[in-house]
Amino acid sequence: MKKLCTSLLFLGLVSTFALVASDSLPSNEVWALSSFKEAMSDDPFLVLSNWNTIDSDPCNWFGVFCTPDRDHVIKLNISGSSLKGFLAPEMGQITYLQELILHGNSLIGILPKDWGMLKSLKVLDLGDNQLTGPIPPEFGNLTELVNMNLQSNDLTGRLPPELGNLKYLQELRLDRNKFQGPVPGGSSSNFSSTIHGMYATNANLTGFCRWSQLKVADFSYNYLVGSIPGCLDYLPSLYFQGNCLQIQHKDAKQRPVVQCGMQDMSVIRISLPR
Repeated sequence: MKKLCTSLLFLGLVSTFALVASDSLPSNEVWALSSFKEAMSDDPFLVLSNWNTIDSDPCNWFGVFCTPDRDHVIKLNISGSSLKGFLAPEMGQITYLQELILHGNSLIGILPKDWGMLKSLKVLDLGDNQLTGPIPPEFGNLTELVNMNLQSNDLTGRLPPELGNLKYLQELRLDRNKFQGPVPGGSSSNFSSTIHGMYATNANLTGFCRWSQLKVADFSYNYLVGSIPGCLDYLPSLYFQGNCLQIQHKDAKQRPVVQCGMQDMSVIRISLPR
């Protein structure tokens, strides 16, 4: 009898552990996903119809991918689904997230600075939406990022030099937006031109010149001004066409002066050699 009781107790503990393990997704991650759904005002294809926290496992929700142990969300991929709504700042709570792909929807509003907490993120694809506003400097905290796609939105403002912190970034697509100002690059005035008797290296470079991992960097069809940083000379000139830049390549035609505006032209004049 004692042996039987021991066996039953063991089975009970195993069953309890299995139950806990199957429902071990952190509450803050479930809350973040729920906030994402609540921020959507239109879901014409009902892709979020099974996102129900009452009677379903979030790891089985459409577009949600979890670790093998089902204890963390590591990927959200909902592309081309005509979702309309805002980007929920709460998504920044899913700190194990490695891929966030929302390409080809009708998303509006700004890029949440809270997403700068996604320290494990490797892929961020928000291309082909209707997002507005600037890139938050906090995105420079996404230090594991390899691929960032923000193309074909209505994003504005200057490109933050903090993007130079993304030392593993290989693919950057910022084309077809309304970005202004210069392409961040060059030396920072906060540093001396020499360090310990040697010429300055990555330590005193800013913007995209801090690292040389970029294989694709498309800045075309914005309102960028000034010159192309020397560290990006290896990129095809087509990646810079359709701006207000100083560039001599015939295959990288720039916008007419009238489209660049007086403010942009003043930056161009300042950057011209005397």
